[in-house]
Amino acid sequence: MALMLPLAVEPFGGYKNWLEALPGYAQQISYHRLLPALPPQPVPYEGAFKPVLASWGLAPYAHQARAFELLEEGRNVVLATPTASGKSLVFQAPVVSAMQEGETALFIYPTKALARDQYGRLETLADVYDLSERVFTYDGDTPPARRKRAREEGLAILTNPDMLHFGILPNHSRWARFFSHLRYLVIDEAHYHRGVFGSHVALILRRLLRIAAHYGSRPQVIAASATIANPSAHAAALTGLPFEAVTARGRGSEMEFVVWLPRALDPAGERRRSANLEAAELAVWAATHDLKTLIFTGSRKTAELISRYTRGTDVEDKVRSYRAGYTAAERAALEEAFRAGEVSVLVSTSALELGIDIGGLDAVIMVGYPGSVNSFWQRAGRAGRGRERALALWIPREDPLDEYFLRRPQLLLGSPPEAAVADWQNRYLYPAHLHCAAAEKPVGVDEPICKEELLDENFRRSRGVCRTPYKAPHRRISLRGSGVVFSLRTAAGEAMGQLDERQAYWEAHPGAVYLHQGESYLVRNLDPKKREIVLLPSLEDYYTQPRANTEILVYPEDTREVRPGVWVGRVRMREQVVGYVKKRYVTEAVLEEVELEMPEVAFDTEAVWFHPPVEQLPPDQVPSGIHALEHAMIGLLPLFVLAERRDVGGVSYPVYPHELPSGEGAVVFIYDGYPGGVGYARAGAEQFGRWMAATYEQLSTCPCKNGCPRCILSPKCGNGNQFLDKQAALALAHSLSHRYPAVAGI
Repeated sequence: MALMLPLAVEPFGGYKNWLEALPGYAQQISYHRLLPALPPQPVPYEGAFKPVLASWGLAPYAHQARAFELLEEGRNVVLATPTASGKSLVFQAPVVSAMQEGETALFIYPTKALARDQYGRLETLADVYDLSERVFTYDGDTPPARRKRAREEGLAILTNPDMLHFGILPNHSRWARFFSHLRYLVIDEAHYHRGVFGSHVALILRRLLRIAAHYGSRPQVIAASATIANPSAHAAALTGLPFEAVTARGRGSEMEFVVWLPRALDPAGERRRSANLEAAELAVWAATHDLKTLIFTGSRKTAELISRYTRGTDVEDKVRSYRAGYTAAERAALEEAFRAGEVSVLVSTSALELGIDIGGLDAVIMVGYPGSVNSFWQRAGRAGRGRERALALWIPREDPLDEYFLRRPQLLLGSPPEAAVADWQNRYLYPAHLHCAAAEKPVGVDEPICKEELLDENFRRSRGVCRTPYKAPHRRISLRGSGVVFSLRTAAGEAMGQLDERQAYWEAHPGAVYLHQGESYLVRNLDPKKREIVLLPSLEDYYTQPRANTEILVYPEDTREVRPGVWVGRVRMREQVVGYVKKRYVTEAVLEEVELEMPEVAFDTEAVWFHPPVEQLPPDQVPSGIHALEHAMIGLLPLFVLAERRDVGGVSYPVYPHELPSGEGAVVFIYDGYPGGVGYARAGAEQFGRWMAATYEQLSTCPCKNGCPRCILSPKCGNGNQFLDKQAALALAHSLSHRYPAVAGI
């Protein structure tokens, strides 16, 4: 594939001018707007933390000063401000002040990598007071001797929820000194703690605060978040404590926002060039001009493909992929190469959405809408190097949600952020965590953490106290993924990362082409018993997509009708990969379909379902019509719920083969894609009218006749988007939008 090579444009007159000067430019810029700089201003501050700030030569901005005032009053504070707005200073100054008095602080970061990245900053600030030796990271990579020093000498500990759950709380007696002096609990990137993972974290934090109280401390909590709609409510959901929210708007530099529409492949514009190819050309452009650029993608495979498509150009060594699943050493090497300028462009999944320090950026390119306004601005906000103008460029993919905002770019810029959700009373997760709490310290039935209606039958109750029969209940919980982890290695034994069970069956089944740092590997073997996947170097000119069957079983006793004809309830999801398709790179032509039989994955979750009015359709159009309607609805659900498309799944039945409390006939299920459910299905049911109105609008306004990725085709479809009828789905959506009008917020 020959990528167009950019030409130098002099002098710099804005990114738009540069982009329009690219050879082969075909009016891809469909929208452009210059967003002004709104730099925060320092304000006078005479409070308790002034000595520390003065020693660092810093003066706080207005939102930082307000947070300091609230902390001095003893309040718990959550900051919900844009990227690079100085949130870290709000907890660094109080923590270093407390360290001087011999008090301790515990920092919770979503990932081990982020905790280690932030460690250096805190260590440098503490060094002003000769306290750098009292700052420690504490995670799975911390050597035993250093762990012992952290417990005995540490004043500031930086860790993650996994280590808190598996390493610290089960052994809290060894942390008695630290917990008895705990002054601050810092929760950074709090917006990340949502959905299933956020529900786990909410339970872990309640257990943590309970143990701290056992040792006589009630720490003040400082949380930092990207801009979300409900910062104080979300922080309260995570901890069970009241919070004061501090918000701010601002941007340190000007930013050009560009919508880059992939070039049309036909006069009507129904077919567009691959967004991945457009991103690869822009990557070459950025690398040629040494523009430090992050390209965000929605999946691991997309990140690898874009990086691969830059091969054969003069700058191929300056464009690299970056994602979860790489080893820690690989990620650290990429970060350092990017900081040093050896790599100009990193093509990343959401792994770099968090605030890992990779230096100032000139540009951020987003391939596809990331699923929420929150994530959109979190990613765009990473662009900016000092006061220099930055570029945030969005390439819409052929996807219903992307198409929705492509037509409404002003709405994208002006939409309020979504609310984050974490449910500590998730009935699937709660009992397991209460067993952990009881193992840490027997739980009194009058304690706030105890919800008797959610306890399982295994608890031993005696004299108002609950005890667990399990010796190691902490090991019975997986905080991330399914809990079953497969290791990837080459035939020569080289470690290539990890995948959870569901990812392994979808992405690394026998015969799959697995992409790693732009290189192709063929899966030679997947061993479910050893939980090991063996890869061979591959020169294949194709990639693979799985095919799967999904079945939903309803628990009739655990359902309810949210609106007439709209039901929510507990279900059993059963999924099995049954084959895969080989597709040619770039052209995506189907080369072969291969049958396969992988182990079944099953779990309990929540679903919303309804019976579409299929009586208006000819019988032969019913299966394809409800299948297309299901796809369209899934694609638009993130408009109303803080979820990504991959967070939910769907199944449609022309005739449901089992008994349903909602009756017989055709039925469409849309379910949470996580064990226990997250609340996405429930939230969608509560906004069913608005959801259906958006679905009808999308189907009726998409210019295609028979369906396309912008309305009914889904990248997650288990049968490869076969048997879809857009016109039948449109008729059903029209009837349903009248049956459920979008009124009164629903």
